Amino acid sequence: MTLRDVLNRYAILQNLTDRTVVLYGHTLDRFAEFLKHEPTIDDIDDLVVAGFLRWRAATPRKRGKPSAASVAKDKSQLTALANWAGKKRLKRSDGTDVEFLSLPRMRKIRHAPQAYTVDEVSRLIRLAKQRIGHIDGKPAAWWWSTIIYAAWCSGERISPLLEIRWQDVDLDGQTLLFRAETRKGRCTDIQRAITPDLADMMRMQAGPPEALVWRWDRAYHSLWPSLRLLCRRAGVRGTGFHRLRKSSASYVALGGGDATEHLGHASPEMTRQHYLDPRITQAKRALDYLPKLDLDARNEDPNP
Repeated sequence: MTLRDVLNRYAILQNLTDRTVVLYGHTLDRFAEFLKHEPTIDDIDDLVVAGFLRWRAATPRKRGKPSAASVAKDKSQLTALANWAGKKRLKRSDGTDVEFLSLPRMRKIRHAPQAYTVDEVSRLIRLAKQRIGHIDGKPAAWWWSTIIYAAWCSGERISPLLEIRWQDVDLDGQTLLFRAETRKGRCTDIQRAITPDLADMMRMQAGPPEALVWRWDRAYHSLWPSLRLLCRRAGVRGTGFHRLRKSSASYVALGGGDATEHLGHASPEMTRQHYLDPRITQAKRALDYLPKLDLDARNEDPNP
């Protein structure tokens, strides 16, 4: 049995989202590249998978070596598939049960969160208004400027933004409703306010209630290169849509708001460690609490 067959069963029984299944597929693609054959449950072995993770961390791809987080994701996903197969007592080709993986710990590297500044978000929206062409029959200038603006206002992930429909947009009340079914965790609706300016911009292309507000009518993964191109032209160092989420949270925190509630997190620690850019929130350093040293030689006692 191939690991993709295992994934097909696992995805249904664990109710994985389509996006999550795609991410698991990427891990299996890299594993197949390492093995030089399609992975099967016979390849679920501590030494084999540990060797793959070392190879993965050291092997450059188009944009250089993968981040520690990417390698950790591969480890987590292969472990999840292997351990599920073990619980289900799936059989290898020799008739033995699949064993649970026992892999070495990976060092977690935690970088300070980096968000777009308010000036950078402003530049992105201004330049987005100059884009030419159409997306799903709507001007690309409208599509890009409003979705970036909405991400800034709401702090929501790109996936729920792409799933929102006009029936959940209240332009008069200036709110967006994100349904639980489209959000990470899929358990809670959230409603977020938008500015009058954004409401007016969105009203120009308002559609029927059942229609998607921002339908991306081309290859899904082309969304990120298109954003990077916009960032490059705006003179902004771009790292994707999630940086807009960090921006929204960081400025909410700077203004004294509850960034954890704004993002819908269960833990303030998650928000602080992974989303709040200290350059924006102006978090105090330990140095700020130390008294100033007196280094003026004129205050020195001549007869100590």
